[in-house]
Amino acid sequence: MSTGDGGRFRVTRIGPCGGQPVVLVPGTFDNRRLYLWPGGGGLAASLAVSGFDVWIVERRGAGGVNQAAGVRAGWEEAMRQDLPAVQRLIAETGTGPVFWVGHSLGGVLVARAAAETLDLHRVAGIVLVNAAVEIPLLTHPIATALLGSRRWGQWFPARTLRLGPENEPAAALDDAIAWADAEHRNSAISGVLAGVDVPVLALTSPRDLIAPSERCRRLARACGAPDLRVQSASRRNGFAIDHTHESPLLHPRASSDVFPFIRDWMITRSPTQTTAAPSDPADPAPRRHSLHFTVDLNADIETVFDVLSQQWAALWPVRQQRVRDSVVPGFPDGLGCVRAQRALGLWPIQEQITAHHRPRLIEYRTIRGPVRRHHGRIQLTTTGPATHLDYHIRFDTPAWIPGTLLATALQHTWHHYSLPRLRALCTHPTRQARTTHPTPRTD
Repeated sequence: MSTGDGGRFRVTRIGPCGGQPVVLVPGTFDNRRLYLWPGGGGLAASLAVSGFDVWIVERRGAGGVNQAAGVRAGWEEAMRQDLPAVQRLIAETGTGPVFWVGHSLGGVLVARAAAETLDLHRVAGIVLVNAAVEIPLLTHPIATALLGSRRWGQWFPARTLRLGPENEPAAALDDAIAWADAEHRNSAISGVLAGVDVPVLALTSPRDLIAPSERCRRLARACGAPDLRVQSASRRNGFAIDHTHESPLLHPRASSDVFPFIRDWMITRSPTQTTAAPSDPADPAPRRHSLHFTVDLNADIETVFDVLSQQWAALWPVRQQRVRDSVVPGFPDGLGCVRAQRALGLWPIQEQITAHHRPRLIEYRTIRGPVRRHHGRIQLTTTGPATHLDYHIRFDTPAWIPGTLLATALQHTWHHYSLPRLRALCTHPTRQARTTHPTPRTD
């Protein structure tokens, strides 16, 4: 793609035309492999399978696209020329507002562009993955002297130094250092973000040594978005690992925890993409153990659904807490919510809500714990003045856990503990649950 100042850069488009458009922007020393893995997979592929119209925008000089003589290839040009040109190109396809996703300095670029050069009316939301500008790499005197040294010529040899797959234009490093210095001196970068009033999701990583979590939170919280979420990608909050700087987009397990989280966050805010792909894909292999409960409850279907959603902890003789909020604003116990508990006070277990369709369906699965492939499905139907509940539980156990004994214990608990409390809470819907959910730490 070419711009008015003579700049050239590569844009890769995958996914169905007419889907919700989303633009993915890599950071320093990187290219499209961050989102589109060479061996198959990646966030771009995951979103395309879910029906998104995905555009990957690489900076000038990346991907083997040569620049004309005298054309600058900096982050300033990306913000003022390249991203607005991409926005105009997508607008010509006739689709609606666009989600913008940026990693590291690419996230800073996306945030600044949203504040200064993009048409905010055509921005559906922004996702910042480990995005910070005032970071040690760009503020420490030794690091900046090395990066800004003219001995490298027009290109910093990132490939040779094993810093990433792309060498960085000297102009881009000059801009990055200047942005970091401006933020350090007078918060010049975060100071312009107050006008960003579109939904913002910021992912931070507890093991990120490049962009520390606190710096990422500071940048995100400078945005003026009423719908702002800062989420730590940590095991404590229901992710597979404690993530590092690039692992939310490159680790193999990201495809089953980070990608669905980003996808569902965008779907719940999309004006066009209204159907989420299942977070727990169908598994044809049967589970060894299965339980099935049915009951008619003397309450309307909305009351029963709300009790099951908001007071689930009161139905079981274990202490639970919500460690990750739902992706749906205003409904913390909905889609994507993660609940934590300890079996017999010993083994940590985490359950994730994979479907939440009020007032008919709730599904959940275990994402951590000794019980394997645990899946619960609760369906509600109206039968006259009553509500019919149909509850299926399926699971496997390792060899050292007697699965039949566990199934018997669950069945006994349901009939003698959970069901009586469910009836009581549905009869007295204003009654408080025995155990409440504290607000989770998300950053």
